[in-house]
Amino acid sequence: MQRNWGSRLIREKQEVFKSDQSQRRSIFPAMLAFLCLCLLAVPQKGFADVSADNSHKSVQQAPRLTSDQTQQLLGVLDNDKKRQEFITTLKNLSAAQQQGLAPGKKATPGAAPAKQNLGEALLSSLVVGGKTVQHEGQILIKTIGNFRSLGPWLLYVRDTPDAQNEIIKILIRIGILVVGGGVASFLLKLVLRRPKQIIENKARQNNLRKELSEHRKMQDVKKDAQDDLEQEKQDVVQEKQNDELLKKEQPSEKVETEAERLERVEQEQADRLRHQGSLVRLMLALSRLPFSLGCFILDLIPIALFPIVALLIQTFDVNGDVHTIEALDAIAWIGGVAAFGFVALMRAIFSPDQVWLRLAMVGDTGARFWFVWLRRLAITFGTCYSILSVFSTFGMPDNVVIAFGKIMALVLHVMIAVMILQARRPISKACNRIADHSRFSGLIRFLGHFWWVAALFFDLGLWLVWAAEIRGGYEQIAALFLWTCVAVIIIRLLSIMAYGCLERLFKAVPIWLDLNDESKERLSRYRPAVRRAVSFVMGVVSVVVFSIAWGVPVKELLGHGSIGIHLLSSLSTIVVAVILGMIVWEAANIFIERHVEKIKKEPDGFARVARLRTLHPMFRIILMTILIVIIGLTVLSELGINTAPLLASASIFGVALGFGSQKLVQDFISGIFLLMENALTVGDAVTLNGTYGVIDKLSLRTVHVRANDGSINIFPFSSLSQIVNYNRDFARALIVAEVGYSVDTDAVVQAFRDITAGLREDPDFKHLIIDDFQLGGVDSLNDSSVTVKGTLPTTPDGRWPVQRQFYRRMKKYFEEHGIDMPFPTRTLEIPALESLVKKENKQGEAQEEIKIEKKDD
Repeated sequence: MQRNWGSRLIREKQEVFKSDQSQRRSIFPAMLAFLCLCLLAVPQKGFADVSADNSHKSVQQAPRLTSDQTQQLLGVLDNDKKRQEFITTLKNLSAAQQQGLAPGKKATPGAAPAKQNLGEALLSSLVVGGKTVQHEGQILIKTIGNFRSLGPWLLYVRDTPDAQNEIIKILIRIGILVVGGGVASFLLKLVLRRPKQIIENKARQNNLRKELSEHRKMQDVKKDAQDDLEQEKQDVVQEKQNDELLKKEQPSEKVETEAERLERVEQEQADRLRHQGSLVRLMLALSRLPFSLGCFILDLIPIALFPIVALLIQTFDVNGDVHTIEALDAIAWIGGVAAFGFVALMRAIFSPDQVWLRLAMVGDTGARFWFVWLRRLAITFGTCYSILSVFSTFGMPDNVVIAFGKIMALVLHVMIAVMILQARRPISKACNRIADHSRFSGLIRFLGHFWWVAALFFDLGLWLVWAAEIRGGYEQIAALFLWTCVAVIIIRLLSIMAYGCLERLFKAVPIWLDLNDESKERLSRYRPAVRRAVSFVMGVVSVVVFSIAWGVPVKELLGHGSIGIHLLSSLSTIVVAVILGMIVWEAANIFIERHVEKIKKEPDGFARVARLRTLHPMFRIILMTILIVIIGLTVLSELGINTAPLLASASIFGVALGFGSQKLVQDFISGIFLLMENALTVGDAVTLNGTYGVIDKLSLRTVHVRANDGSINIFPFSSLSQIVNYNRDFARALIVAEVGYSVDTDAVVQAFRDITAGLREDPDFKHLIIDDFQLGGVDSLNDSSVTVKGTLPTTPDGRWPVQRQFYRRMKKYFEEHGIDMPFPTRTLEIPALESLVKKENKQGEAQEEIKIEKKDD
């Protein structure tokens, strides 16, 4: 009586909870949709505290709803059409209240600010969305797993000895069944091992004979197909010869070409062999059927011992009752016969380790995969169902048993999800093989790549609908699946159009703008970034399309004042700023390159091009700095960062920099004007402040001159007081000849002209001379020579080579024609030295005469 009273009390509480839970389940979808609409439709206002003005106002007590009003409200929320009308009425009322505020009237203290930056809006939206998700998750968890009655039941069992004795009694009988049935089943398997091995050996021999027979038949079929193909080729050749003879009389009889006909015949033979192979596998499976059936029956016999042991326990149990009978039947029939019988059936069908007993026409890998996973699912299902049945016999409340059942069902669905993910690659490969021989290859390949998404959706969606007991959930899943398929098709078409147009755009833009190779290479560098940007946009579009397909109120999310429109506006501004910056940057580069190409065609184009090449890096740096500053300030402003302090700090820093680096600024400005005036160019021969050399490098503030001895001289632009540039427009080779007074100056002039004529005929120097020799005439009369001068106009680069070559030839010419080129001489007279020399000469002569006289004697 005490146990019956306790059970009746628990069941009464359970019925009360069930009625309350059923009402809550009926309005759960409506309340969820209503909360989502309220969250997404109104602008995100943040969480501002109520001001001090409202703290002094009295709070009016909310009116209480009657029972009829509550039922009416539930009816409105439960009806989709009425709920939508109710939401529309609330929106209109809210809009009317906002428009009714006077222009000078202040808003309520709790209202959100009129304008929020992007960071505040995102933070507010995340907080609100997180709380909403948390609330809805709590409701869903309470709906699926209701364990509130578990605590009172455990307390009841703890305080009730009869309930404890009943549970112990059931557990003891279950233990006897499991141990006894397991031992009996194991012993019977040992007894049946020998007959099973005999059947397996006969099955192996039979399978070997059938395989040999079918292999011979297959070889015959292949040979016949090869013979038919060879015969068809001979017929084609013969018909071709006949067509050549009759082509003038019957030109229209030829319907298909020889290649098409041979291809058609080869395809027919391949289909023939494939169908024959399928037939061979089917015949092998049918030949294995008796042996597989015998092994299956032998596997079922030990499993049948569990119900027998359960029947014996029930027969000889004097203290048994309906609860022990239910527990034993659940363990014996569901956990034993149903689960392990299904495993035996799967072993007969797939037989992963014994191909001669396999009935399924699959390979070893596929058979092992399906058998292992189906065995896991069957054993898990049988175990979970038996445990739930035992919990029910313990007197556990039904809502707790149902909650445990939903959790165990979730475990099964998760196992199925893992199985789907592991089967993803093999099924994809199988679909690709099937697509190679099918007319609908594109559709089959698409299904092979994306079937697992639909499978996971149905696997988890069906469990959610069943566990949450959502009304009309299966119809909603079907509709949701159809709309998802439509969304996938739309996204696929949009992606094909987007990426296709992107590729065509990158191919067409160089042709439209007539870009050179350098510009094309620079444009190609944008391709990966643009593809990533398009991928991001397609991801956003996919989210929007799927949201529309799944019923998310996107229109409310993107309404006036919502976080969606705020985020979209800020991102659009940032993207437009970046795109405009890139366009300006590339347009400037293309303009400079085209201007350079245009200048190259002009007479003095090389010098102007060199100047532009010198200024180009500086212009790029200035333009890049301007674009980075403008785009950076725009991005910071859209992210909600106040840029006014940054601008003020930059201004102060600029003023301080101007005062502290006047020399640097002076160098920079002087350099810009010198470069713009084409005063200096890399490669020019110059004299700067008395130093001669060739310009090796130009920076923003200095010029580097390489002297003749190889040293580098660095001059700041502001320090250049004198600049001599030998490489502007043209040059003159200055020719100076000094001849003796006995030389005719007309001969010297003729020599100048002859040498100039020879240089102009020389291929190494003729392109360096731009005009005839310009005679200056006799320039001066020196002490021992006459100076004759003249100039030879040359290009800027030809001055020194022409001058050196002219002097070399002039020396040879003067030597050949006897033109004297005097050099300075000086005569020194010493009278004492002369008399001494004469005296020494006389003494020498006297000594010679004495020597001669001695020889004569």
